[in-house]
Amino acid sequence: MSARRRTRGPPSGRPRQVEQSAESESGGEETAEPVSVKKSPPGLWRTLRGSLKYMLLLIIVPPFMNYAALQKEHQELQPPDGELYDVGWGRKMFLMCKGKGPPTVVMDAPTGMTSDVWALVWPKIAKHTRVCIYDRAGLGFSERPSPRNASAPPGEEVDSDFSEDSDFSGHSDFSGPRGQPFTAESMVDDLHQLITSSSQQPKPFIFVGAELGAVVSQFYTLLFDSNVLGLVLLNPLPETLFESDQQHWSQYWFGQLVPTYQSLQLGAALGLTRVGLLLGVLKQPLTAAPLNETVVNRQKYLLCQPRHLSSVVDEHFFINETFSQMGTVRMLRSLPSNVSVTVMTGNYYDEQLPSSLNKAWAKAQQDLITRSFPKAQHIVVNGADRNMPLTAPDAVVEQVLKIVRHWRLKQAPSAPK
Repeated sequence: MSARRRTRGPPSGRPRQVEQSAESESGGEETAEPVSVKKSPPGLWRTLRGSLKYMLLLIIVPPFMNYAALQKEHQELQPPDGELYDVGWGRKMFLMCKGKGPPTVVMDAPTGMTSDVWALVWPKIAKHTRVCIYDRAGLGFSERPSPRNASAPPGEEVDSDFSEDSDFSGHSDFSGPRGQPFTAESMVDDLHQLITSSSQQPKPFIFVGAELGAVVSQFYTLLFDSNVLGLVLLNPLPETLFESDQQHWSQYWFGQLVPTYQSLQLGAALGLTRVGLLLGVLKQPLTAAPLNETVVNRQKYLLCQPRHLSSVVDEHFFINETFSQMGTVRMLRSLPSNVSVTVMTGNYYDEQLPSSLNKAWAKAQQDLITRSFPKAQHIVVNGADRNMPLTAPDAVVEQVLKIVRHWRLKQAPSAPK
């Protein structure tokens, strides 16, 4: 029995494992070891999936949240006293008027800005006469223009009073829109339809325009001088602004301004602008003076509105076409002597810009006044810059009311002798 136990092998095959191990040790020098594949821990995949999920949420959720908020804010923030007027061809434009006229003061905002820029000016004027503020096409609550020629009825051509054959007679019965959208010609057409045919404001008009709004005001006056009593131009854009030797303004305009607004438009479309406003990283543009909460919230809404920002980009992008149109109409028409002109400028365009830009701006402004308005009253508002409607509203109101009082004095019946 004891011998039989000695000859039996150990249980459960342990010698085989030892033999295999020995064989692997002896043959290790001749045979390459197999490559072992390490499995990633389950926690790593869960972390990656979670990260991808959050990334997708960050990409998808902000645009949808922004879109939903815009729908609500559009109804809440549109000024209740303003109206959307049909200016023809399926488009509506925002106009708000207060006070009793005539005359009617029409205020036109700077480049890419809305009627909110006049928030500290128009209420004071409305106490004395009628005043209207509006948003140019695509800005604020006004609808964007559609392609002009594409929307013409079949077999009909778009009529344009601004052409080589035009006599600039100032007819008000346009048969259709004219000019490339977001240029001065198109803006004047829109404005004329808005304040005459659509809303029928009492004439004569006093135009108060800043920067691009000043260009539109001049253009309108040259075409429809019989409707205009006076001009108050705040920092008007000179059409020779980009013609300086160093090209300071051309480089700044197209190298910095336009790309900045394009980035804001993209950020608004992705919903990132709203996130930036909530986090305090971004601010609404009208910060030069304290404004009421409604105006501030409306400016935040517009900063999140891709449609509005698209029009801001277009007004800046097509500025050369506007300058060209302005130069052409100046060659064909001169400003009538019965229209009073007041040009208001500050000590600089923007103190935060390099001195080279401010100097080039001042030179172009002076050239414009000397060449186009030799008889104009030029007022320099100390300490003011491009934010004059916000930082020096009383100075603007004073010049407008001077024209109003002078006109009413002339209209009053003379006392019997």
